[in-house]
Amino acid sequence: MRNQSHFTKERSVYWPGEFSDVVNTLTGKNIQGVSIGNPLYQFNTGAIAFAASVGLKHRRKREVGSDRKEITTGTFASHRLEMYIFLIAMLGMESPNVDLLRADNEDAVIREFERYAAGGLEYLRTEFEQNPTQSPDVVLEKMFRVDFKTDSSDSELPDL
Repeated sequence: MRNQSHFTKERSVYWPGEFSDVVNTLTGKNIQGVSIGNPLYQFNTGAIAFAASVGLKHRRKREVGSDRKEITTGTFASHRLEMYIFLIAMLGMESPNVDLLRADNEDAVIREFERYAAGGLEYLRTEFEQNPTQSPDVVLEKMFRVDFKTDSSDSELPDL
């Protein structure tokens, strides 16, 4: 059963085709797209939403470019990931406000999500290339462990 979309019409979300290898790694596929091993994500939507969150976390954005792959907002909705498009775009703004949720801003929301996804895919490729003998889940676990240690030591409670 299709979920109700939060977009006024079905739109396309693009991601760089040059990072198909990274998406395949996250979805447990080889270069030919044949399933191998245990996937971290069952579908490309999950891998792209994850990449966008990595891009946001590391403030990595880049343009998608002309070699691009497409996923519709309806597909994100059917996988219950559509709101992440809005969330990533809003969290990435310097001054977030609810105007971002207006219908006339939908294209801008999607483009911002795409830029963070592209930046996250680029970041993930670097991490995977620096650790070629380790499985993707181990690489990601190390990446998050380092990020967690860095974040927890930097944050201090305010002096009340």
